[in-house]
Amino acid sequence: MTATSSPAAAATTVDLTAEGIHRDADATGPTRRGTLSQRVVDRVSGVLAGRSTSRRSFLTRTAVVGSALAVGPVDFLLKPGTAYGYVCGTCSDGWTAFCCTINNGSNSCPPGSFVAGWWKADNAAYCCGSARYIIDCNASCPTQCQCRCAGGSCDGRRTCCNQFRYGQCHQEIACYGPVVCRVATCTPPWQYDPTCTTSSATDNRTRDHGAPCLTTECGNTIASKYAKLGGPAGFLGAVTTPERASADGRGRYAKYQGGNIYWTAKTGAFEVHGSILTEFEKQGSPRLGYPTSDTLTTVDKLAAGTAKIARYATFEKGRIYDRGTLGTFTVPSVLVAKFQAVGGYLGLPTAAATATGVRSGIGQSFDWGHLYAVDGRSAEVHGAVETHHQALGGVKGQLGYPITDLSPIDDRRGKSQWFDGGICWYTATTGAHSVWGPLLNTYVGLGHCKGRLGYPTSDLGEPSTDGSRRQTFEHGTLVLRSGGRVDVTS
Repeated sequence: MTATSSPAAAATTVDLTAEGIHRDADATGPTRRGTLSQRVVDRVSGVLAGRSTSRRSFLTRTAVVGSALAVGPVDFLLKPGTAYGYVCGTCSDGWTAFCCTINNGSNSCPPGSFVAGWWKADNAAYCCGSARYIIDCNASCPTQCQCRCAGGSCDGRRTCCNQFRYGQCHQEIACYGPVVCRVATCTPPWQYDPTCTTSSATDNRTRDHGAPCLTTECGNTIASKYAKLGGPAGFLGAVTTPERASADGRGRYAKYQGGNIYWTAKTGAFEVHGSILTEFEKQGSPRLGYPTSDTLTTVDKLAAGTAKIARYATFEKGRIYDRGTLGTFTVPSVLVAKFQAVGGYLGLPTAAATATGVRSGIGQSFDWGHLYAVDGRSAEVHGAVETHHQALGGVKGQLGYPITDLSPIDDRRGKSQWFDGGICWYTATTGAHSVWGPLLNTYVGLGHCKGRLGYPTSDLGEPSTDGSRRQTFEHGTLVLRSGGRVDVTS
């Protein structure tokens, strides 16, 4: 058919006949890029650029429901506004172009930019009614880009013009230039890039912004995932086991030369490959559940500007880290929540989680500490307190399992941590020392570290000739007599 504008819109005609469309398909250069429906949208949007036409009127005048759906999903059709400006945008509307418009079709930050911040738009048809996330790619310093129009036939928005940053991602990067482009995704930013925080901003005006190089992500299936990863030409390679139902009846899976893809209605479709796949298959799906992320990369900043890089994937019941030559280790579900909460203190796992042999607890070592779980609780031990804890025999020694994490004291001098068998106090000058038994009762009764004795400066000493044991503090001594009496000297 041929769709013609109404008389009020003058005599502009958009040729949407099969002949006109196939002329585009046979053409070379820019008109050939994109799917057939995307090329239709380009033809229509080229005519409507700059006009103030409601989206309902836009569809009436052009009768191209299918092409509108290709760029602006269903909810685009139902709300008032400016059809062309709402979806395609112009350099005068103030928004920044999508990255796929200026980055050779790739929906990712181009060279010379970095993930700097994000916001979301709720109830997005692009994401099947879920939130759509818009991620800003800001120019790196020194800035090489200059303010200009992106020049896309649909998505002619600005690039390198808006000097602005939400700032939830890569907060270690202080210097930044203007926004180069925007990534649009249904994947939460903190999963897309592990440097991003979950601090959220919302702008629903961007819910349906589009470009020919963007597509909906509603097809969160094994087949669509495989296609997005490049199909046979991607890192997964050719199919070795076609898609089939999992034995547990919850989901489906398919196997490829380079890895597997797993899917459930709850989690969606995610790939697992390399040593992480080997570890996942060793652990077994019942223990870890299904993947909830693809394989991602984490970078932990260390001293002297160095970095520790590892690959990881998150599952319903844990997380697997691939540390290259150091090994591949699973953080199980009983520890993973605590690890995510305090991981900055601990680094990355250095061994598998193992049973401690005490009250059915488990423990796992990390670069700078340990995690323990027992009796339904979990806690971490790190730094000087961990060294002290291990010197006393770890969970099999006097202190036993940690009850709390290491916490600062409001005197701004030190920290304390509670254990099953006592309490450890730490300052940079006194070190880490614990107090337990009758001495602990007396010490707490005297105001503990904020009382007359101050912080402990030694551990409980060995028995003297009269059977007494001493422990020194900044401003005195506690003496445990053989009969159990505690004397205070200061």
